[in-house]
Amino acid sequence: MKKIVNDERMMLRVCDLYYNRDVSQSDIAKLMDLSRPTVAKLLQRARQKGIVKILICDPQERNYSQLERRLEKTFKLEEAIVVDTLEEERQKDALGRAAANYLQAILKDHYMIGVAMGTSLHYIAPYAPRQFRGLTFVPLVGGGGEVDITQNANNVVELLAKAFGGEGLRLYAPAMVSRQQTKRELLKEKNVRRVMDRYSQLDVVMAGIGTGDERSSISKSGYYSGEMKEQLQGNAVCGDICMRLFDENGALSPFASNKQVIGIEPGKFRNIPYAIGIAGGVYKARAIRGAIRGRFINVLITDEMCAKELCRLEESRKNDAKEHVLEEYVPEKEL
Repeated sequence: MKKIVNDERMMLRVCDLYYNRDVSQSDIAKLMDLSRPTVAKLLQRARQKGIVKILICDPQERNYSQLERRLEKTFKLEEAIVVDTLEEERQKDALGRAAANYLQAILKDHYMIGVAMGTSLHYIAPYAPRQFRGLTFVPLVGGGGEVDITQNANNVVELLAKAFGGEGLRLYAPAMVSRQQTKRELLKEKNVRRVMDRYSQLDVVMAGIGTGDERSSISKSGYYSGEMKEQLQGNAVCGDICMRLFDENGALSPFASNKQVIGIEPGKFRNIPYAIGIAGGVYKARAIRGAIRGRFINVLITDEMCAKELCRLEESRKNDAKEHVLEEYVPEKEL
């Protein structure tokens, strides 16, 4: 085995069949009387020795790799994916396609995937790969309200489960209730617990990020009225995720209405390997930054202009902090 995988002539033959003639690894193994793992090892060794060099070309001649790396470094993200900035419907489609491509790269058979409400997630379905087995999609928040049915978490789950060929669970509870006692009683229900008990088993979560104001889905959901709507208009609200409001530092505690939401607590996202935030538009930059500060997401899929605004905001914050330090510690002049 060791002699075979270090044989450059064998590497060349295998690489020619695989890369130039589009012969599958299984067929190469049969043709050359090798095991499939040996074929895979030969291809790997060929790349290590420089026999094969892979050049990735952007078909539209746009390259956001530097901007993506800048986002990752600035905000300590596991991964950032940037797409073109487009008009609204095409923007959502581009974000959905990018999310589907990312899922294709990270998903494994039998993964459990948490899904929030929102239109951005709806756009993933047309591009969903169907190469995985045993996927389970779990709603991260209850349904109901006056929100567009395409944004309802249960319906998004159903759509994605069908697209990916997996199973979709349904959370039979409203996204928000008016009294804490009502929430406590609902959480005792077997069907509700069946879904919420899965939250500790999630491998991936996907959530849109709202601005926490009248433009957000939550403001149109029919759940907010009176004092709760005043919260949405308050200066302290920076954004929303899974129906919960947060401030610019990602703190959830200032907002009493968060306790009335039935669904996952965003703080649990910190323990999930892939916590994916999908949001575009310059106006969402502050909300995205707040979600990152709260460590609700470790993967961001956004558009070019929003990505640049995120970097600008963070650079401005750091400059302000430096100026504040200088002003505070300027030494007195000697007499």
